[in-house]
Amino acid sequence: MRFGFVTLGANVPSTRFRFLPYENLLRNRGHRCATWTSYPSVYDYFPSLGWRLSYQVKRANRMWQYAQARWFRPETVYLERGVFHDQSLWMDRWFRSLAPRFVLDVDDAIFLQFPEKTRQLIQWSDHVVVSNQPLFEYVSEYHSNITEIPTCVSLEKYRLRTNPKDEFRKPVIGWMGTPSNLPFLDQCAPALRRLAKEQSFTLLIVSNNPSALQSIDLSGVDLRFEPWSPQTEIERLHQMDIGLMPLPADQDWMRYKAATKLVQYMSIGIPAVASPIGVNATILKDCRVGFSAKDQDQWFESLRTLLLDPDLRVRMGRAGRALVESRYCVEANIDRLEQVLIGV
Repeated sequence: MRFGFVTLGANVPSTRFRFLPYENLLRNRGHRCATWTSYPSVYDYFPSLGWRLSYQVKRANRMWQYAQARWFRPETVYLERGVFHDQSLWMDRWFRSLAPRFVLDVDDAIFLQFPEKTRQLIQWSDHVVVSNQPLFEYVSEYHSNITEIPTCVSLEKYRLRTNPKDEFRKPVIGWMGTPSNLPFLDQCAPALRRLAKEQSFTLLIVSNNPSALQSIDLSGVDLRFEPWSPQTEIERLHQMDIGLMPLPADQDWMRYKAATKLVQYMSIGIPAVASPIGVNATILKDCRVGFSAKDQDQWFESLRTLLLDPDLRVRMGRAGRALVESRYCVEANIDRLEQVLIGV
C-alpha cells in the first residue's frame, strides 16, 4: 500500500520518535511511504525573515507537498496532530480529501490549545492513534476506533551502553530535551544543590540552547552543557549514569505528555528519576527501572541512592532495557501500526 506521513518537523521529537523510525520497517514489508514534513517546523521560524514571512514559507512548502501528495496518491494519510500549529483546518481538509483512509496521531494535549480543531480532526479520522491512556480517554469521547501506541525508540539506533569500568570516574546525572522544557529542571534544582554538597557528580544538560539555564539556581553543581544534535544524541546519552525527567505538577498539559525522555534513558540501560505524572507514574510504579519523586526530599533521596549504589544502577538499567524491548520500541509496535494504516 501507499502511506503518506504529514509531520511537524524533522527535529520535532514526536516526528523523530513516532513517524520516521517506522518508514524503513514499513518499506521492508513492501509498502511505499512518502513523508511531508513542515519546513521550518510548525513551531519554528527563520530569524532573518521573522515569524510572518516564515509562515508564508511554511505555507508554500505545504502547498508544494500537497501537490506531491496528489501525484503520489496515498491510500492512507497519517497526520501528526495537524498541518499547521494554529486554529486553521483548510490544509488538513485538503490532505484528508486525498486518501480513502485518514489516520490522526495524537501524542500531546493539543486539544488544550486548539479544542475545536482537534475535535474536528478526530471526527474526520477513520482511526486515531494515541500515545497513552489519558489521551485514549479524551479521544474516546469523540471516536471509537482508537489504538494506543506509545512513543518509541528504535533498538537498532538506541543501543545498550557499556557500563564504565573506572570506579573512580565521577558519575553523571543527565537531562536531554528541548529548550522549552529546560525550565522544568527547576523542579529538582534544590535537591541537586543539596546533593552536590555531599556527593561528587556532574550534571550534564543536552539541549539546543542554554539560555533557560540562567534562570535556574544550580549554584555549587558541577554543570556541563552540550549542544544537542541528532548525530551526537546517542553519544551524549551514553555519557549519563542517571537520567532526569522533572515535570511541573500544576500544569494540565503534563498528564498527557509522552514519556520520551524516560524511554530514551531506559533504552540505553540507565535508571531515571522522574516526576510521577501521566505515563511516568505507570512506568515507575514498582521502582524496577527508576524512582519517582514528588518533592525535594524524594528527589534528593532517590538520586543519592542511585549515586551510592552502582550495582543498583546496573540492575535498574537492565530492567529498563527489557521493558523498552517488550513495549517501548518500534520493533514491538510495527505490527500494530501497520494494521491501523492498512485498516485491518
